[in-house]
Amino acid sequence: MKIVLIALIIILTSNSSHGQNSPNVYKALRFKSELGLQRPYRVLKTTCKNLDQFQVYYPETKISLEKLLRFHLHTEIQINQQENKLISMDQTEFQLKMTKSAETITKEVVELISKMYFGSNEIKEFLKKSK
Repeated sequence: MKIVLIALIIILTSNSSHGQNSPNVYKALRFKSELGLQRPYRVLKTTCKNLDQFQVYYPETKISLEKLLRFHLHTEIQINQQENKLISMDQTEFQLKMTKSAETITKEVVELISKMYFGSNEIKEFLKKSK
C-alpha cells in the first residue's frame, strides 16, 4: 500500500512540474467545425519569445498579426518553441524559415494557407474585410 501511495505521489508531482514548463499556448479564437476534422484549427509553433511580437499590423491592413492568425485564419499560436512550423487542420506539417520575426513568419503562413483548399477562401475573405 505504501509503495502504491509513493508511486502515485511521484506521478502527480512529475506531471505538475511538467505543466509549468509547457509552452505558452494562445488558442485560436475561431474554429472551422463545419469541416468535420478532428482538430478544427491550425497550429503555429514559433520561436518568437512572446505574443507582443504579433501585435504589429499585417502589411497594408489595420489588423494585428495575432488577430489575423488567431481569428481570421483559425490558428493557435504556440510561442517559445524550438522551430517554426505550421500544422494544418488535416495534421500536415509545414516547416517554416528559421527567423524570429513574427511578421516574416506570418507572411509565410498566409502564403501557405492561401494555397490550401479551404485556406484560399479564408485569405480571400480576409483581404475583402481588410480593405
